[in-house]
Amino acid sequence: MLRLRRSRIVLVLAVFAVIALYHFSSLSGPGEASEVGLEPLTKPDDKSPSSSSPTTLRDTPTRNKESTIKESTGSKGAVKEDTDDSYNAEKPSRKTSPRPKSAETTDESHADDDSDTSTTPETSDSAQEADVAEPKDVINITKFNGEPAAVAHSPAEPLPDTVPEFHGQGRFEVIGAEDEGMPKIHWTQLPEHFPIPTKSLISLPTGKVKILPKIQTSKFSEESSDEKAAREAKLDTIKKTFAFSWDGYRKNAWMQDELSPVSGKFRNPFCGWSATLVDALDSLWMLGMKEEFEEAAQAIGKIDFTTSIRNDLPLFEVTIRYLGGLVSAYDLSGAKYRILLDKAVELADILMGAFDTPNRMPMTFYLWKPTFASQPHRAKTRVVLAELGSLSLEFTRLAQITKEIKYYDAIARITDEFERWQNHTKIPGLWPKQVDASGCKKPEPAPIARLDHSASKGPGYYNVQSPQIPSTDKPTPAEKGVDSETRKASEKETPDVSSSETQKTHSQDIEKRQILVRAPAVETEKPKPDCVPQGLSSPPGSGWEDFTIGGMADSTYEYLPKEYMLLGGLEEKYQTMYESAAEATKENLLFRPMIEDETRNLLVAGQISTSGKGSSSRDRTLKAEQSHLGCFAGGMFAVGARLFDRKDDIDIAKRLTDGCVWAYEMTATGIMPEHFLHIPCDDQKECTFNETVWYEKLDPYSSRRGSRTPISQVVLDNNVDTSRKAGSKDADPGSKAVASKSKGVDGETSDSKLLKRQLGSIENDKKLQDHDETDDEKEDEDQEDGPEEAPATSGKSEDKSVPVDEKPAKEKGKSAEASQTPTPTSTEEAEPLAPVVEAYTPPPIPSQEEYAQGRIRNEKLPKGVIRITGSKYILRPEAIESVFIMYRVTGDDYWREKGWKMFTSIQNATRAEFGASAISDVMSETPFPLDEMESFWLAETLKYFYLLFSEPDFYSLDDYV
Repeated sequence: MLRLRRSRIVLVLAVFAVIALYHFSSLSGPGEASEVGLEPLTKPDDKSPSSSSPTTLRDTPTRNKESTIKESTGSKGAVKEDTDDSYNAEKPSRKTSPRPKSAETTDESHADDDSDTSTTPETSDSAQEADVAEPKDVINITKFNGEPAAVAHSPAEPLPDTVPEFHGQGRFEVIGAEDEGMPKIHWTQLPEHFPIPTKSLISLPTGKVKILPKIQTSKFSEESSDEKAAREAKLDTIKKTFAFSWDGYRKNAWMQDELSPVSGKFRNPFCGWSATLVDALDSLWMLGMKEEFEEAAQAIGKIDFTTSIRNDLPLFEVTIRYLGGLVSAYDLSGAKYRILLDKAVELADILMGAFDTPNRMPMTFYLWKPTFASQPHRAKTRVVLAELGSLSLEFTRLAQITKEIKYYDAIARITDEFERWQNHTKIPGLWPKQVDASGCKKPEPAPIARLDHSASKGPGYYNVQSPQIPSTDKPTPAEKGVDSETRKASEKETPDVSSSETQKTHSQDIEKRQILVRAPAVETEKPKPDCVPQGLSSPPGSGWEDFTIGGMADSTYEYLPKEYMLLGGLEEKYQTMYESAAEATKENLLFRPMIEDETRNLLVAGQISTSGKGSSSRDRTLKAEQSHLGCFAGGMFAVGARLFDRKDDIDIAKRLTDGCVWAYEMTATGIMPEHFLHIPCDDQKECTFNETVWYEKLDPYSSRRGSRTPISQVVLDNNVDTSRKAGSKDADPGSKAVASKSKGVDGETSDSKLLKRQLGSIENDKKLQDHDETDDEKEDEDQEDGPEEAPATSGKSEDKSVPVDEKPAKEKGKSAEASQTPTPTSTEEAEPLAPVVEAYTPPPIPSQEEYAQGRIRNEKLPKGVIRITGSKYILRPEAIESVFIMYRVTGDDYWREKGWKMFTSIQNATRAEFGASAISDVMSETPFPLDEMESFWLAETLKYFYLLFSEPDFYSLDDYV
């Protein structure tokens, strides 16, 4: 007994020791995994140079940073090119201590030589709609010389199932992450599991850079001195607004991701690497805030990208906010701040680990800690389109600057896969919002027959009484040779068996049948499915798929013409892919919304859900939703129209951009909601506002609701009327006969049954009152009434709903004296009066007009809008970006007028104590502040407002992406 107790104690201590070891070896977090069972999948002879095999990295959705365009001939305003042929500088330190910052200072002469255009970010509204943001960085286009290399197809070997599938969030704040007592875990460079041989790396395109068509118009109107003064005053107001928000961040959230402008606190939803500081670097330079830029550039050296408060790195968000911010600031500042490039390379090498997969498709949420990064992994089977397709600008520009082609190889393989798949989706030319990037096609499971079963007994239970059960009785081999007559004769001679034996035999037969049916439901060990190599495809099991150029897809399409410009027109596939997507968008996604002002011919890009089986309404549906993220489309169509000589697309761009301007003007705050639903017109050329149609969309069930009186109201009114008659002494003498006709076999009328269901409380009250009458009293009354009181239908019980004192007509014919003089009885014998029930009067059913007007009033819906599906505003830049581009492309002052109204509305509704705050409801005149200021407020939104009112040649679209 003593030995047994000792062994138990030892076992308990061993368990505690294992738990402690697991915890202190940093294996408990969701970002790590055990190494057990994870063997490297590379072949023994596969080797990769250490210089081209960076390790752990993780993906996230990104916004595009603008890229500086520079032609080899040295166009006006081009950024100075590096004198080095390659990036030979000392690599950034991978240790915790930051690399010493550059001692170089800024040069004012370069302020006008750089420009920047951005694309917008997207957040996920729910809703994991999770929305994906758009791009923004300024990158310089240069001429490259490199050796072309063949594309190596990576093996598609199955990975161990012990690696857990992790689904991250682009915006995720870790609560309580700052623990001074816990040691930090740092990223380290590890050998790749699926390296690409150096000779197989895809090089940057070579050749003479094409002279690209001009994007900006030359027809800008000349301004008078007064007009110039007014414009410069607006510029000064915008700059002061920027400086106010930057000062709030600097004083209250320095070196943190975001400022909380209402409370004066801060947030860290993007790894805690100072997202606002890095993302706004190019804006500081463009607005001439050189001292602030200098201070921020020095602070960049203190950021340690090798560690993070998050277990995962959102590849998209990290790429657009951090990598794009560093590269664009390095370009715009004339390549004078080497620390910016050093930190960009440090971050990019970490992110390259996300591409270490069998098919080189990245993990969009990368678990970067060495415990997990040392194991093989593959991309997910369900990836957001924009998170995968919005990495090209930042990595391409970094490859151009450093001459390290591994960065370009990483994104070029993604582009090649998109190109192969583009014309084979359910809507050729477009890609669905969700993508299978695993490169591994698993066989479809065998179909399971649906059994007639009881849910309470499990899916393996078969209803033995079902006539669908096939008979299991089969003739024995000896009986097969016997003819039917002989068999019948033998059956006659067979003596009868007892009923018990028959029942026993029947039960055994049923048991056999149940066992036969349940057998397939028994869980058995199935062999692991093989991995069949494939390219990008629809996620497994996807029937209907969503196609859009808005949230979750936006920047994938936006990057196509920008990447074409960044590569100097040397890669034709980007033009081909863009034009295919543009045509598919016009044919499938664009619609004209029905609005009150019929003179404004607007366009909106909606969303199509389709099964891919056909073009009928059964196979595809249009969701007529307009989103703020989708407002980038106007600018994209304008740039594509000029760049690829698509003249008709200029009108498309105007109508799309004006649709977003109208969405700003329709609200109480003058700011566009996150997303809302329209009524699409049947004809884009003629669309008359129809109030009746609008009401029908607001109240689609009015025809059903008002076509007939609800059955509950009819039953209640009828039963209440019957109850009142039954409790009245003056009830119609014929009512008893009428009631008796509807009696059932139990003597209870159907009306009485309904009354019990609908007016249960009234029936209960009546039963309590009737209970006071004893059985003897009822018998005495029956004797006084005589046999004439017997019901007309013999053999059926008395109808309880008819009062006892109600007599036939001949009894009613007694003298008035007898009828008026009551028989003296005791108080117990006195019959209680039946309660008088008030008839239930339901509230009136509103008409369609009343219901629709109520919704319009309560939800503050503009004419033509049927629902506000997202009412907040988070300081997004997409709409003003397209307005800015439309002004530079057309030279029409209409866009400046609309842009200034947008700016004043945003300033009035979002101004907070320390900066600008996102608001909860743009439909309210006094919206509630959300105490959030995302980095793109300074990095993009205010920058585009500033560029809109600057001189047209200030960061020209012909020089910058």
